[in-house]
Amino acid sequence: MSRQSVSVDPGPDLGALTAERLLRGGIGALAGRWRNGAIGDAQYAAGYFLIWQIALHGARFTSRKSRLDPRPSAEGWLDLLDRLEGDVLTSALCGRLERYQFRCVIPAVPAALVAWLQGRWALRLTERIPSPREVLAMQGRGERPVTLLAVYPRMLEPVLSKPNGFEFFVHDLEHACKFFQDSSRHAGQRAFFLAMAAALDAGCFEGRLTDPVFSARFDYLVSDMNTHVVHSLQYLRAILVESELRLEGKAPNQRLSAGGRDAIAALLAALGACWGFGPRARKALLDGCPSGADASAIGLALAEFARTAAPKIQTDFPSKGM
Repeated sequence: MSRQSVSVDPGPDLGALTAERLLRGGIGALAGRWRNGAIGDAQYAAGYFLIWQIALHGARFTSRKSRLDPRPSAEGWLDLLDRLEGDVLTSALCGRLERYQFRCVIPAVPAALVAWLQGRWALRLTERIPSPREVLAMQGRGERPVTLLAVYPRMLEPVLSKPNGFEFFVHDLEHACKFFQDSSRHAGQRAFFLAMAAALDAGCFEGRLTDPVFSARFDYLVSDMNTHVVHSLQYLRAILVESELRLEGKAPNQRLSAGGRDAIAALLAALGACWGFGPRARKALLDGCPSGADASAIGLALAEFARTAAPKIQTDFPSKGM
Protein backbone atom coordinates (compact mmCIF):
# COMPACT_ATOMS: atom_id res chain seq x y z
CA MET A 1 0.00 0.00 0.00
CA SER A 2 1.47 3.37 -1.00
CA ARG A 3 1.99 5.95 1.69
CA GLN A 4 0.69 9.50 1.40
CA SER A 5 3.56 11.98 1.57
CA VAL A 6 3.12 14.56 4.33
CA SER A 7 5.51 17.48 4.51
CA VAL A 8 5.36 20.92 6.04
CA ASP A 9 7.07 24.29 5.82
CA PRO A 10 7.30 24.94 9.57
CA GLY A 11 7.40 28.73 9.56
CA PRO A 12 8.98 30.90 12.26
CA ASP A 13 6.90 29.74 15.23
CA LEU A 14 7.27 25.96 14.86
CA GLY A 15 10.98 25.64 15.53
CA ALA A 16 12.14 22.03 15.38
CA LEU A 17 8.65 20.63 14.91
CA THR A 18 8.21 18.51 11.81
CA ALA A 19 5.24 16.73 10.30
CA GLU A 20 6.55 13.35 11.45
CA ARG A 21 7.19 14.57 14.98
CA LEU A 22 3.71 16.09 15.19
CA LEU A 23 1.88 13.10 13.74
CA ARG A 24 3.89 10.37 15.46
CA GLY A 25 4.58 12.04 18.79
CA GLY A 26 1.86 14.65 19.14
CA ILE A 27 -1.02 12.42 18.14
CA GLY A 28 0.53 9.50 20.04
CA ALA A 29 0.58 11.56 23.24
CA LEU A 30 -2.96 12.78 22.62
CA ALA A 31 -4.15 9.20 22.09
CA GLY A 32 -2.52 8.22 25.38
CA ARG A 33 -4.45 10.92 27.24
CA TRP A 34 -7.67 9.71 25.62
CA ARG A 35 -7.02 6.08 26.54
CA ASN A 36 -6.36 6.91 30.18
CA GLY A 37 -9.53 9.00 30.39
CA ALA A 38 -7.92 12.43 30.70
CA ILE A 39 -9.81 13.71 27.65
CA GLY A 40 -13.06 12.67 26.00
CA ASP A 41 -13.89 11.55 22.48
CA ALA A 42 -14.77 14.99 21.12
CA GLN A 43 -11.69 16.60 22.70
CA TYR A 44 -9.51 13.86 21.20
CA ALA A 45 -11.05 14.39 17.77
CA ALA A 46 -10.62 18.18 17.93
CA GLY A 47 -6.99 17.80 19.01
CA TYR A 48 -6.37 15.30 16.21
CA PHE A 49 -7.78 17.80 13.73
CA LEU A 50 -5.58 20.64 14.97
CA ILE A 51 -2.39 18.57 15.03
CA TRP A 52 -2.98 17.36 11.48
CA GLN A 53 -3.69 20.91 10.30
CA ILE A 54 -0.41 22.14 11.77
CA ALA A 55 1.49 19.15 10.35
CA LEU A 56 0.09 19.79 6.88
CA HIS A 57 0.23 23.59 6.73
CA GLY A 58 2.73 24.73 9.34
CA ALA A 59 2.31 28.23 10.73
CA ARG A 60 -0.33 28.95 8.07
CA PHE A 61 -2.67 26.21 9.34
CA THR A 62 -5.39 28.71 10.23
CA SER A 63 -6.26 32.41 10.13
CA ARG A 64 -8.40 34.55 12.38
CA LYS A 65 -11.83 35.70 11.26
CA SER A 66 -11.61 38.92 13.30
CA ARG A 67 -8.65 41.17 13.99
CA LEU A 68 -9.89 41.39 17.56
CA ASP A 69 -8.65 37.82 18.10
CA PRO A 70 -4.95 37.09 18.57
CA ARG A 71 -2.93 35.76 15.69
CA PRO A 72 -2.84 31.96 15.84
CA SER A 73 0.31 30.40 17.27
CA ALA A 74 0.84 26.76 16.40
CA GLU A 75 3.09 26.17 19.41
CA GLY A 76 0.62 27.94 21.70
CA TRP A 77 -2.27 25.84 20.45
CA LEU A 78 -0.28 22.63 20.81
CA ASP A 79 0.64 23.64 24.38
CA LEU A 80 -3.06 24.14 25.10
CA LEU A 81 -3.74 20.55 24.05
CA ASP A 82 -1.02 19.30 26.39
CA ARG A 83 -2.04 21.30 29.47
CA LEU A 84 -5.80 21.67 29.62
CA GLU A 85 -8.51 19.17 30.53
CA GLY A 86 -12.24 19.03 31.17
CA ASP A 87 -14.54 21.98 30.57
CA VAL A 88 -11.61 24.38 30.29
CA LEU A 89 -10.20 22.43 27.35
CA THR A 90 -13.64 22.15 25.73
CA SER A 91 -14.20 25.89 26.00
CA ALA A 92 -10.75 26.67 24.58
CA LEU A 93 -11.23 24.27 21.66
CA CYS A 94 -14.71 25.58 20.82
CA GLY A 95 -13.47 29.16 20.86
CA ARG A 96 -10.66 28.45 18.44
CA LEU A 97 -12.75 26.28 16.14
CA GLU A 98 -15.45 28.96 15.97
CA ARG A 99 -13.30 32.08 15.62
CA TYR A 100 -10.69 30.86 13.13
CA GLN A 101 -10.89 29.53 9.58
CA PHE A 102 -8.79 26.51 8.71
CA ARG A 103 -6.77 26.08 5.57
CA CYS A 104 -8.09 23.66 2.91
CA VAL A 105 -11.05 22.64 5.10
CA ILE A 106 -14.68 23.64 4.55
CA PRO A 107 -16.47 25.36 7.49
CA ALA A 108 -18.64 22.29 8.06
CA VAL A 109 -15.68 20.44 9.57
CA PRO A 110 -14.90 22.73 12.54
CA ALA A 111 -18.66 23.30 12.94
CA ALA A 112 -19.15 19.55 13.39
CA LEU A 113 -16.37 19.40 15.96
CA VAL A 114 -17.94 22.26 17.94
CA ALA A 115 -21.35 20.58 17.90
CA TRP A 116 -19.71 17.37 19.12
CA LEU A 117 -17.78 19.16 21.87
CA GLN A 118 -20.98 20.84 23.02
CA GLY A 119 -22.88 17.54 23.06
CA ARG A 120 -25.40 18.64 20.42
CA TRP A 121 -24.62 15.94 17.85
CA ALA A 122 -24.47 12.20 18.53
CA LEU A 123 -21.12 11.40 16.93
CA ARG A 124 -19.35 8.18 17.85
CA LEU A 125 -15.60 7.86 17.73
CA THR A 126 -14.14 4.65 16.36
CA GLU A 127 -10.64 3.45 15.56
CA ARG A 128 -11.79 1.24 12.71
CA ILE A 129 -13.85 1.58 9.54
CA PRO A 130 -17.42 0.47 10.25
CA SER A 131 -19.22 -1.69 7.71
CA PRO A 132 -22.03 -0.14 5.63
CA ARG A 133 -24.60 -2.11 7.68
CA GLU A 134 -23.13 -0.77 10.92
CA VAL A 135 -23.35 2.78 9.59
CA LEU A 136 -26.94 2.14 8.51
CA ALA A 137 -27.81 0.92 12.00
CA MET A 138 -26.16 3.91 13.62
CA GLN A 139 -27.96 6.37 11.36
CA GLY A 140 -31.26 4.72 12.19
CA ARG A 141 -30.47 5.48 15.84
CA GLY A 142 -29.61 9.08 14.99
CA GLU A 143 -25.82 8.67 15.17
CA ARG A 144 -22.88 9.00 12.78
CA PRO A 145 -19.42 7.41 13.13
CA VAL A 146 -16.14 9.31 13.00
CA THR A 147 -13.13 7.12 12.25
CA LEU A 148 -9.89 8.32 13.81
CA LEU A 149 -6.69 6.47 12.88
CA ALA A 150 -3.92 7.44 15.28
CA VAL A 151 -1.29 4.77 14.64
CA TYR A 152 1.78 6.04 12.77
CA PRO A 153 2.43 5.40 9.89
CA ARG A 154 -0.97 3.79 9.21
CA MET A 155 -2.56 7.23 9.41
CA LEU A 156 -0.54 8.26 6.32
CA GLU A 157 -1.82 5.41 4.16
CA PRO A 158 -4.97 5.37 2.00
CA VAL A 159 -8.29 4.65 3.68
CA LEU A 160 -10.82 3.38 1.12
CA SER A 161 -10.97 6.18 -1.49
CA LYS A 162 -9.22 8.78 0.69
CA PRO A 163 -5.45 9.36 0.53
CA ASN A 164 -4.85 9.17 4.29
CA GLY A 165 -6.50 8.90 7.69
CA PHE A 166 -6.99 12.65 8.08
CA GLU A 167 -8.91 12.97 4.81
CA PHE A 168 -11.17 10.09 5.86
CA PHE A 169 -11.71 11.73 9.27
CA VAL A 170 -12.61 15.03 7.58
CA HIS A 171 -14.96 13.19 5.22
CA ASP A 172 -16.81 11.73 8.23
CA LEU A 173 -17.21 15.19 9.76
CA GLU A 174 -18.55 16.59 6.49
CA HIS A 175 -21.16 13.83 6.46
CA ALA A 176 -22.00 14.60 10.07
CA CYS A 177 -22.99 18.11 9.00
CA LYS A 178 -25.18 16.76 6.22
CA PHE A 179 -26.85 14.39 8.70
CA PHE A 180 -27.35 16.69 11.70
CA GLN A 181 -27.30 20.33 10.62
CA ASP A 182 -30.92 20.60 9.47
CA SER A 183 -33.26 19.12 12.09
CA SER A 184 -36.10 18.43 9.65
CA ARG A 185 -33.82 16.74 7.14
CA HIS A 186 -32.16 14.81 9.97
CA ALA A 187 -35.51 13.37 11.05
CA GLY A 188 -36.30 12.41 7.46
CA GLN A 189 -32.93 10.73 6.96
CA ARG A 190 -33.23 8.81 10.21
CA ALA A 191 -36.69 7.57 9.21
CA PHE A 192 -35.38 6.53 5.78
CA PHE A 193 -32.48 4.59 7.26
CA LEU A 194 -34.78 2.84 9.73
CA ALA A 195 -37.03 1.92 6.81
CA MET A 196 -34.12 0.59 4.75
CA ALA A 197 -32.91 -1.52 7.66
CA ALA A 198 -36.40 -2.97 8.07
CA ALA A 199 -36.54 -3.74 4.33
CA LEU A 200 -33.23 -5.57 4.59
CA ASP A 201 -34.50 -7.57 7.56
CA ALA A 202 -37.62 -8.45 5.58
CA GLY A 203 -35.52 -9.74 2.66
CA CYS A 204 -36.81 -7.17 0.17
CA PHE A 205 -33.40 -6.85 -1.49
CA GLU A 206 -32.22 -10.43 -1.05
CA GLY A 207 -32.05 -11.29 -4.74
CA ARG A 208 -30.62 -7.93 -5.76
CA LEU A 209 -27.64 -7.95 -3.43
CA THR A 210 -26.03 -10.85 -5.31
CA ASP A 211 -25.29 -8.32 -8.08
CA PRO A 212 -21.93 -6.82 -6.98
CA VAL A 213 -22.53 -3.52 -8.79
CA PHE A 214 -25.96 -3.07 -7.21
CA SER A 215 -24.59 -4.16 -3.83
CA ALA A 216 -21.80 -1.54 -3.92
CA ARG A 217 -24.20 1.22 -4.89
CA PHE A 218 -26.70 0.10 -2.29
CA ASP A 219 -23.96 0.26 0.37
CA TYR A 220 -23.24 3.82 -0.74
CA LEU A 221 -26.92 4.70 -0.41
CA VAL A 222 -27.29 3.41 3.14
CA SER A 223 -23.93 4.50 4.56
CA ASP A 224 -22.44 7.38 2.58
CA MET A 225 -25.35 9.37 1.17
CA ASN A 226 -26.82 12.00 3.46
CA THR A 227 -29.40 13.97 1.55
CA HIS A 228 -33.14 14.59 1.28
CA VAL A 229 -35.27 11.45 1.48
CA VAL A 230 -36.73 12.03 -2.00
CA HIS A 231 -33.23 12.14 -3.51
CA SER A 232 -32.34 8.90 -1.74
CA LEU A 233 -35.45 7.18 -3.10
CA GLN A 234 -34.72 8.47 -6.59
CA TYR A 235 -31.20 7.07 -6.34
CA LEU A 236 -32.62 3.72 -5.17
CA ARG A 237 -34.95 3.62 -8.15
CA ALA A 238 -32.07 4.47 -10.51
CA ILE A 239 -29.84 1.66 -9.28
CA LEU A 240 -32.77 -0.76 -9.50
CA VAL A 241 -33.28 0.22 -13.16
CA GLU A 242 -29.55 -0.24 -13.82
CA SER A 243 -29.66 -3.66 -12.17
CA GLU A 244 -32.59 -4.77 -14.34
CA LEU A 245 -30.84 -3.52 -17.47
CA ARG A 246 -27.77 -5.57 -16.61
CA LEU A 247 -29.98 -8.64 -16.15
CA GLU A 248 -31.40 -8.00 -19.62
CA GLY A 249 -27.91 -7.53 -21.08
CA LYS A 250 -28.63 -3.92 -22.04
CA ALA A 251 -26.62 -0.73 -21.86
CA PRO A 252 -27.59 1.91 -19.25
CA ASN A 253 -29.10 4.16 -21.95
CA GLN A 254 -31.38 1.46 -23.38
CA ARG A 255 -35.06 1.06 -22.60
CA LEU A 256 -36.13 -1.38 -19.91
CA SER A 257 -38.52 -4.14 -20.94
CA ALA A 258 -42.08 -4.34 -19.64
CA GLY A 259 -41.03 -7.32 -17.52
CA GLY A 260 -38.17 -5.31 -16.01
CA ARG A 261 -40.50 -2.43 -15.20
CA ASP A 262 -42.92 -4.86 -13.57
CA ALA A 263 -40.11 -6.34 -11.44
CA ILE A 264 -39.16 -2.90 -10.13
CA ALA A 265 -42.80 -2.01 -9.47
CA ALA A 266 -43.21 -5.25 -7.51
CA LEU A 267 -40.16 -4.47 -5.36
CA LEU A 268 -41.35 -0.91 -4.70
CA ALA A 269 -44.78 -2.24 -3.77
CA ALA A 270 -43.12 -4.67 -1.35
CA LEU A 271 -41.23 -1.77 0.20
CA GLY A 272 -44.42 0.22 0.60
CA ALA A 273 -46.06 -2.74 2.30
CA CYS A 274 -43.03 -3.31 4.55
CA TRP A 275 -43.11 0.33 5.63
CA GLY A 276 -46.88 0.39 6.20
CA PHE A 277 -47.54 3.04 3.56
CA GLY A 278 -51.09 4.08 2.87
CA PRO A 279 -52.52 4.26 -0.69
CA ARG A 280 -51.29 7.78 -1.45
CA ALA A 281 -47.70 7.17 -0.29
CA ARG A 282 -47.59 3.80 -2.10
CA LYS A 283 -48.71 5.43 -5.33
CA ALA A 284 -46.11 8.20 -4.95
CA LEU A 285 -43.40 5.59 -4.36
CA LEU A 286 -44.42 3.66 -7.49
CA ASP A 287 -44.69 6.79 -9.66
CA GLY A 288 -41.07 7.78 -9.01
CA CYS A 289 -39.42 11.21 -8.86
CA PRO A 290 -41.99 12.49 -6.35
CA SER A 291 -42.27 16.20 -5.70
CA GLY A 292 -44.71 18.54 -4.01
CA ALA A 293 -47.63 16.73 -2.38
CA ASP A 294 -46.28 13.30 -3.35
CA ALA A 295 -42.95 14.00 -1.67
CA SER A 296 -44.79 15.21 1.43
CA ALA A 297 -46.90 12.04 1.46
CA ILE A 298 -43.79 9.86 1.40
CA GLY A 299 -42.09 11.96 4.08
CA LEU A 300 -45.10 11.73 6.38
CA ALA A 301 -45.45 7.98 5.79
CA LEU A 302 -41.78 7.38 6.62
CA ALA A 303 -42.09 9.53 9.73
CA GLU A 304 -45.07 7.46 10.84
CA PHE A 305 -43.14 4.26 10.20
CA ALA A 306 -40.20 5.53 12.26
CA ARG A 307 -42.51 6.54 15.10
CA THR A 308 -44.46 3.31 15.34
CA ALA A 309 -42.04 0.59 14.25
CA ALA A 310 -39.74 -0.66 17.01
CA PRO A 311 -36.16 -0.40 15.68
CA LYS A 312 -34.87 -3.89 14.97
CA ILE A 313 -31.33 -2.89 14.06
CA GLN A 314 -28.73 -3.26 16.76
CA THR A 315 -24.98 -3.62 16.46
CA ASP A 316 -22.16 -4.03 18.88
CA PHE A 317 -19.95 -1.11 17.95
CA PRO A 318 -17.14 -0.55 20.43
CA SER A 319 -15.57 2.91 20.45
CA LYS A 320 -12.12 1.87 21.64
CA GLY A 321 -10.26 -0.99 20.05
CA MET A 322 -10.15 -2.35 16.53
